[in-house]
Amino acid sequence: MSAATGADHVDELLQRTQAAVLRGDHREGARLAESALAELGASDTLRRALALRLAALNHARLGDGKVSATLAMQALQLYRVLAEPAGEAETLNTLCMAYNRLGLYREALEFAIRALAIARELGDRRIECWALNRIGLSYEWLDDPELSLRHTRNALELARTIESDEEIFAGLNNLASSELAVAEWHTRGGNSNAAKEAIASARAHSEEAVALARRSGNTHREAVALGNLAEAMTQGADTDMAAAVIAQYQSLAQLHGYRQLELSADFDLACLLRHKGRHALAVQRLEKVLSQAIVSGDAELRHSIEYALYDSYKALERYDRALEHHETYTRMERERLLQQGTAQAAVLLARLEIDEARQEATRARDDAQAQRVRATQLEAEQLMLRTQAEKLERVAREDPLTGLHNRRVVDESLPDLMAAARMAKTPMALAMVDVDHFKEINDSFGHSVGDQVLATLGRLLRANTRTSDLLARVGGEEFMIVLTRASMELAREICERLRMSVAQHGWQYIAPGLNVTVSLGLVQGLGDEHQQQLIDRADVALYEAKRLGRNRVIQR
Repeated sequence: MSAATGADHVDELLQRTQAAVLRGDHREGARLAESALAELGASDTLRRALALRLAALNHARLGDGKVSATLAMQALQLYRVLAEPAGEAETLNTLCMAYNRLGLYREALEFAIRALAIARELGDRRIECWALNRIGLSYEWLDDPELSLRHTRNALELARTIESDEEIFAGLNNLASSELAVAEWHTRGGNSNAAKEAIASARAHSEEAVALARRSGNTHREAVALGNLAEAMTQGADTDMAAAVIAQYQSLAQLHGYRQLELSADFDLACLLRHKGRHALAVQRLEKVLSQAIVSGDAELRHSIEYALYDSYKALERYDRALEHHETYTRMERERLLQQGTAQAAVLLARLEIDEARQEATRARDDAQAQRVRATQLEAEQLMLRTQAEKLERVAREDPLTGLHNRRVVDESLPDLMAAARMAKTPMALAMVDVDHFKEINDSFGHSVGDQVLATLGRLLRANTRTSDLLARVGGEEFMIVLTRASMELAREICERLRMSVAQHGWQYIAPGLNVTVSLGLVQGLGDEHQQQLIDRADVALYEAKRLGRNRVIQR
């Protein structure tokens, strides 16, 4: 095959890859992009950059953040060498998707903001649309629905000005998703009127997205938009219409082989039954979908199904089955967090290596060997000083045994959190947590085991609370949780989840015969009370939990 013929074939593969992206066939898109990469020579930098970016985009849409981030960083490096700012901005948008998949939300937001700046400098409104969408979704992951809503709304407004179906559809879909998140946020805060307005707006935007997808003949987009519409109807208590819409997108998924969407529809129907209180029927459907999710290898869906089964079996008072599914859910959550942490470390290390390689190449062009060595020494010294400064700051604010915040952070942060809750008129709660019979654990098993118990409890606290919650060790075996934007119902659910997680943890791996439980005192923040009054009320509730037999949550 001649060089010209080979280039033509690669161009054909790249065109087919882009077509696969548009119709939502991301497995085929990833395969085609990787086929193009395999045929490209190292010198064909522009085509290689495009193939890497398209492969990264398809892997991000398939949920493989680690592979996507690795490919996108390679593409970004090539686009910078080529001085192609449009390609760089497109790649930064893809990196935002990949990093959000990995749980690196702030880093993802930084990528999207950089993409937005480049797009505006170029005057490229299409790339600007996607950057605004990525910023909005990043804020949604960061649990800031109002900022998410603002940016996704701006993305849709901009998309309408360029009259592009692809960008308008993405804007409608993402805005509907942000509005549903805002509705859930208002519901947790007890603001039912605001929640209803957000749900109605999400429904209207989902209906417009469905109509647009149908006009374009893109059945994958239609199925995705119908899924959003069904969720809006469910949140709006229009359960009969929601069931009909779910059946529509399930039928589309079956007809066109969208297996993941088909399983999602089955799960949505089961959740609808749960929403109606028909838990027995929901369990039958959930057990069926669970077996299919296991076969398909869809870990994310299986994770959601396990929790739904736990909740429905609990509602049916079948506590043995509820416990079985809760244990599986908890194990999968631990595995997910471990895998995510491993992937995060690998991606950040790869990014660091790429950045360091680029910096070294720049120094090689600009400086003599002696100057280059000196610059490296200065960088190492600065890094050491920064590390020492960060370590000193961490020691001053962090409990060394558990890695949680210490009492100093509570004293500094709690007044501000209480003031913010009062100004925003959002609920907050505070829980005091104490290890039951901790002195007996130290006396029976030794202080080394006691330290391991406290360190493990710190990890369980992080795993069973939200990233927005303030966690601190405030005494020997005493901890505090400040739950921001949390109604008492939500706060109680979080505390019960934590209590069960501790009680069910495999403590025998630390020491045979070791069992650990915790007692919790939970209170709601009130008006203008002082922080010490709030803590004192939580302490009273904690002492009541101890008095009533421990291993329980007392709410006052």
